[in-house]
Amino acid sequence: MSQERAVPASAVPLEELSSWPEELCRRELPSVLPRLLSMYQHSDSWLEHIQILKIIVEMFLPHMNHLTLEQTFFSQVLPKTVRLFDDMMYELTSQARGLSSQNLEIQTTIRNILQTMVQLLGALTGCVQHVCATQESIILENIHSLPSSVLHVIKSTFVHCKSQTFCRLFSRRPILFKSS
Repeated sequence: MSQERAVPASAVPLEELSSWPEELCRRELPSVLPRLLSMYQHSDSWLEHIQILKIIVEMFLPHMNHLTLEQTFFSQVLPKTVRLFDDMMYELTSQARGLSSQNLEIQTTIRNILQTMVQLLGALTGCVQHVCATQESIILENIHSLPSSVLHVIKSTFVHCKSQTFCRLFSRRPILFKSS
């Protein structure tokens, strides 16, 4: 057993994983990644999802085989990541309807959702940067979940912002004609 850790890698708490040195992450990837993927799939908490996703992207993605990124990581994580983003967008929109300058609770909730979304976007950005920084040629088939997931998030963001701007414009527009 390695002297760098006292317990099996599969039993290490998330907080400890995030402080592992690069060499330990590389060496323990085969035993830790399945556990992290399972935790990600079974988590019901947005914050836990983000924490796990950030650990995988920052600590373990750099050590994954580029030829198997799709099957070992992207296809297992990105569909749920997109659903998580959509759920956050829905909750953000729902909460924003009740927003007023006096409602501090809703303001705090919206701020927390936005901060979580920024972390999710940071993890997706990390995936894109990793693929772009790769010196080897990458076949689209080996990463096909990544572009579609990123495009979904970008499109959803723009559609949301466009509809919110449209709604604000027409909700504040003066009535020009009264119907008889």
